[in-house]
Amino acid sequence: MDVAATGSQGHSHAHGGGLFTRMREAMGTVYGDIGTSVLYTLMEITRETISLKHNVHGEHLTALLEPGGALVSRGEALGGFSLVFWALIFLTVKYDLIMMRADNRGEGGTFALWALLKGATAKVFGITLLGYLVVAAAGLLAADGVITPPISMLGAYEPLGEHWAVAATLVSLFVLFKPQWRGTSQVGGLFGWFMMLVWFPWIALKGLPWIVRNPEVFLAINPTYAVRFIAGFPQIGLFVILGVVVLAITGGEAKYADIGHFARRGESEVHDGQSINPADSGRRPVMYSWFYLVLPCLVLNYAGQVGYLLERGVPPRANTFYALTPRTGDPNVDRIILGVDMVISAIAAFIAAQALITGMFSIVKQAIALGFCPRFEVKFTSREAEGQVYIPGINWTMFLGCVMITLVFRTAGNLAAAYGIAVTGTMGITTLAFGYVAHYRWGWRIWKVVAVCTPILAVDLLFFVSNLLKFMHGGYYPVAIAAALVTIMLTWQWGRSELAKAFFAFGVEGGKKISWLVALREKVDEIQLSIDENLPLARTLVQGRRRLVETDRAFVFLCSRPIRDLDEYVPVSMRVFLKKFGVLPSHVTLFHVKQLSVAEADLGNGRFEVIDLGRHIVSVVGTYGYMEQPDIRGALRELQSNGEIDISSDRWIIETGEEDIILSDDLPFHRWLRIRFFRIILRLSTPAHKFLGLGYDAAVSKEIIPVVFNRDGVKVTLPELEIIEAEQPLKAVPV
Repeated sequence: MDVAATGSQGHSHAHGGGLFTRMREAMGTVYGDIGTSVLYTLMEITRETISLKHNVHGEHLTALLEPGGALVSRGEALGGFSLVFWALIFLTVKYDLIMMRADNRGEGGTFALWALLKGATAKVFGITLLGYLVVAAAGLLAADGVITPPISMLGAYEPLGEHWAVAATLVSLFVLFKPQWRGTSQVGGLFGWFMMLVWFPWIALKGLPWIVRNPEVFLAINPTYAVRFIAGFPQIGLFVILGVVVLAITGGEAKYADIGHFARRGESEVHDGQSINPADSGRRPVMYSWFYLVLPCLVLNYAGQVGYLLERGVPPRANTFYALTPRTGDPNVDRIILGVDMVISAIAAFIAAQALITGMFSIVKQAIALGFCPRFEVKFTSREAEGQVYIPGINWTMFLGCVMITLVFRTAGNLAAAYGIAVTGTMGITTLAFGYVAHYRWGWRIWKVVAVCTPILAVDLLFFVSNLLKFMHGGYYPVAIAAALVTIMLTWQWGRSELAKAFFAFGVEGGKKISWLVALREKVDEIQLSIDENLPLARTLVQGRRRLVETDRAFVFLCSRPIRDLDEYVPVSMRVFLKKFGVLPSHVTLFHVKQLSVAEADLGNGRFEVIDLGRHIVSVVGTYGYMEQPDIRGALRELQSNGEIDISSDRWIIETGEEDIILSDDLPFHRWLRIRFFRIILRLSTPAHKFLGLGYDAAVSKEIIPVVFNRDGVKVTLPELEIIEAEQPLKAVPV
């Protein structure tokens, strides 16, 4: 299957809904994570402030926070809010105003930046290192996606107590991941209504009464409050506080990574490595929903929490979010109101995980297309948006990771100690990759790149360094997850590159062209012997030291590239077949599937391009949209009925190829280990032919392509087949 060709057709994948619909879906898909940061961010800032101020930790801190009280000063409360406010402004400037301008055919994220960079014409300085960083960013985003659902849900269920909160979180995780197959439009659309009509208005309303009574909270807009606040701690304390402030902007990367889900159908054609028309981009619904609703509501809730601190001091357990819950003074009524508040928060936390899940599907899809990630089964869930996909393997792997994290950390406070390294690492790499794209692809001068990217990168690195302090307190979990994923991706990329070199050496440098295959057919056709006198001899052609025997069967060989003339090379799988069986089919079909980036292919010029290469050798190029499942057997029957292929379709045998990795005995241990790991990944990945809807049955045959890794390199182990003049017993045969 030609994955790389999807962008070459010049069609833009798109979302068919209007701007309001896409904004609503963005609220349910993108902003669930950052929208629920109000559950725990200011609470954790308050806790860390008290811990540093009073030099208490662990059980002593818990005992101090249990009753609450006047534990923070006015300046500390305003300083914490000031840090959160300016972190949100930083996020806005970075993504909404700058980063989201860079898209690859509507897709966002670090892999989209990488695809744009690969289209640069000039030599890119440090491209190899940047490639490693892009892979690392994907691994860090995945680690972030495993932490986001548990921390949001545990924070929402916090009033239940630890044990019940864990149980409720586990149930919610299953309920969340199960319906992902329905796709972003249905899942995000349903969630979007709740976030737009319930969650964001609710958190704003919770904060308003406390703001009205304490309007001085907005003095925190002055950044000097933030500066004085962090300056009041020792140097290490400064980094501790900044490491907690990052919680306010977690999920911000999803603003960029998910824009491909909200691009709409455009009039112009867009090629791979190009950005789509801004009017069609998913940037507008993501950005407008942020400015019109999400950001104002977040600021109002954070301001309300600080207003509570100014008026009443630190609430019990420092849970400033639930301290805003309206109370009547009647214990029974108040319990009901608190229960409703917790249910609303739990639903929002449930939705929060959607942003990272959706982002992971987008990132993995792009990584597969770019060769960074093993093949997974990818299900397209929308006829109007190629970016909307469901990947079962990723979905359930993330679910298991979330369950493990929940059982290990058990509370949102514990998880906060592990949260941030992955987020800030991804943000820094995104900024660096954007600078490369701006210079090498858009032609920005170096001074302009430095002026725009250096301040942003400085803040990214400050947040990242601050979060490194969390490493020994749980931060190693996301780092370990990211390291494992990066190892898998780099091993896959290296292994596929090695296989590509072996196939090129075998199939091109030392390969045979289609003209050679046609020559074989000519030799067979020129043998004019009486079948009654010597049938075996009439069907035989000597090839080297072997006899090549013609069979009356017709074979279809799946090709990774279209074959249109005699100068193309014989597919490796067919050469393996000839060597293995010594059989020349009476009819050969070379079938290539080209998938486009539109839901359904435009069949104005026909679905199939049939090229007669001569001597019963035919090349077929079938064109399909991403929502259309290629049907090889149906295609053969259709071509036969139309007279374009003259062999009955029930006589076809479809040949697929699959690599068999062989390790020689002379390999160094480190290389042996790496190759073994690659072989495991290769076996677990989805075979290419299954993307075409083919299983294994009597009409499908799998050819094993032996690839040997030895100390000197990699090679396909097959001797050459050459046409030679036949000796005995063909000596007397007229040709």
